[in-house]
Amino acid sequence: MHGFLFSFLISLIVTALVIKTSSRHASFSADNDLSGPQKFHSHPVPRIGGVALLIAIVAGVGLVQVGRSTDPAALWLLLLCALPAFAGGLAEDLTKRVSPTRRLIFTAISAALGIWLLGGIIHRVDLPGIDFLLTFLPIAMLATVFTVVGIANAVNIIDGFNGLASMCVMMMLAALAYVAFQVGDTVVGTASLLTIGAVLGFFFWNFPAGLIFLGDGGAYLLGFLFAELSVLLIARNHSVSGLFPVL
Repeated sequence: MHGFLFSFLISLIVTALVIKTSSRHASFSADNDLSGPQKFHSHPVPRIGGVALLIAIVAGVGLVQVGRSTDPAALWLLLLCALPAFAGGLAEDLTKRVSPTRRLIFTAISAALGIWLLGGIIHRVDLPGIDFLLTFLPIAMLATVFTVVGIANAVNIIDGFNGLASMCVMMMLAALAYVAFQVGDTVVGTASLLTIGAVLGFFFWNFPAGLIFLGDGGAYLLGFLFAELSVLLIARNHSVSGLFPVL
């Protein structure tokens, strides 16, 4: 709970600083496109909310490192895995020149790192036939990468309407945290709470006023974290149904 509150406060403060200094970095950080189908703002707004989220989550993991309330190494590895997905999205936020295909490739690299460093691989979904196919490692790896990339991209797609993506992610992560702590998985539970805290601090400024946006960096970061934590929850805990993250 301390980590949740700490990441919330850090996110709240850093997001406020980004907004307060927006006039100094608007030339590369603001969303100046006011005509798109998902555009509801009437003036340029910073789209680098993902930076505040990452800083807040890192700070939360740092607090966990000090308190040793759970395994900090796994949390640091999770953040390491998330960096390519975040970097690809942030590059688009700053340059407006990174194609969707390239962003998906960066997210696929994050998913592959999750398999390598965290053992986050889908071996079962508790559906006959599909579970048999997932016993073959190449198929399981491809299914994992495809799933993580797809979910991360889905979060990016719903980003645009104030509060929609962040609220959806918070609700889904809350469900993951509840089940994770029920089965004693403090790594997934703690990571979920830290992310919720960071998103809530951002949400305060994003909804309803729309003073800052997640941007592609924030959307891909949150999408990857939710997807990867979902995979880890069922990979690490055989008592959790493979269908739970889908629900």
